[in-house]
Amino acid sequence: MRGKGKGPGPGLVVAVALGALVAGALALRLGSAPQTTSPAAVRSPAVAASPLAAAPPPAAAPTSSPPGAPVPPGAPGRGAAYQHDLATLEVPPKLRLLVIAPHPDDESLAAGGLMQQVLEKGGRVHVVFMTSGDGYPEAVALATGHRQPTAVDYRGFGELRRAEALVALEHYHILPVSVTFLGFPDGGLQEIWRRGPHVPAYQSPYTHGDRPPYPEAFNPHAGYTSHELINQISHLVALADPDWIAVPIPVDTHPDHCATFTFLLAALKSLAAEPGGDSKIPDRLLTYLVHDGWWPPPPSVPGPLPLPPVTFPPARWYSLPLDAAQIDAKLAALESHGTQAAMMDRLFRALARPNEIFAVVERPDFARLKPGEPPCGPELRHAEPGPQPAVVESPRQPAPTPTPADAERHARVR
Repeated sequence: MRGKGKGPGPGLVVAVALGALVAGALALRLGSAPQTTSPAAVRSPAVAASPLAAAPPPAAAPTSSPPGAPVPPGAPGRGAAYQHDLATLEVPPKLRLLVIAPHPDDESLAAGGLMQQVLEKGGRVHVVFMTSGDGYPEAVALATGHRQPTAVDYRGFGELRRAEALVALEHYHILPVSVTFLGFPDGGLQEIWRRGPHVPAYQSPYTHGDRPPYPEAFNPHAGYTSHELINQISHLVALADPDWIAVPIPVDTHPDHCATFTFLLAALKSLAAEPGGDSKIPDRLLTYLVHDGWWPPPPSVPGPLPLPPVTFPPARWYSLPLDAAQIDAKLAALESHGTQAAMMDRLFRALARPNEIFAVVERPDFARLKPGEPPCGPELRHAEPGPQPAVVESPRQPAPTPTPADAERHARVR
């Protein structure tokens, strides 16, 4: 893989300043005095007072960049359930895993335990971040104290989130050489796909750039076009040669998440059409859900994650059990995403559970998948006339009865 072991780019000064402001905001929430954050503190794997452990949950769980409204049960795009239980996912030894995350923090929210189990069994993990999470106005405003953040603020925030991601992955013993940042625009992936390949490069309304503003990006000279993004993903898949790829589920209501699946699928089809490319196609896609509006259960409900309310054919839901040490490492990694813990405490705690859940698609079924179906984002599911692609609602299950071990883990998360 093309490694990204360079230090932070020229936005480091802004990023460190943002880190100090975020630390002050968190300290105010925790009722203590703010502390200054140094570059060493940003890079250190040590975790100080945890916002996950002490911050009160907000009224709602915002997303990394504002998604569309959730799709309630009975809305267009949801139908009859077809799966009634969760199979257990077994990680084989010496597995090659590629994790594709729309934003820094999604890798740990969805697959922190999976990455640990792959490495513990002698496998390899590479993580690709589609964006640097630089398009979150509320978080940037909190970090900078600027009601109207500038492009420099957004770029500095992207540098800070990159640093947070590298620290988080150190908790899983994943080094920077196994991490790639594409630097595509946060909040813009769905629009890049919608516009098609033969258009001028998309310009981020946040960083004001039409290409990655970060020197450490996989290709900082690449324009924000669907053709370029598909080529980059296809190239990275060929280099990683993964057995499994973990990627967002296409029915996630966050546009960046569902668009990430669309781009991966397009890249796999492009790769399969190249000479020898078919040998690089993975055996499984492990799709994960982060944003739904009706799932996950609130952190006040302990126990493992239940069957999610939606899926898509031909995927089948699997549950990956985590042990106590894996949960602790996942919590420590999430705490390293301090800018996001300040904004999404409730979602972080809701997904810190004794299991992770994946809707798995086997390779023989890849041919049934078509890029762009189901339509990306809840607003498109509501707006498009005519028959909708199959998106089925899974049965809602009662909350599990908490065990003493569940209560102990829940207390740590709170």
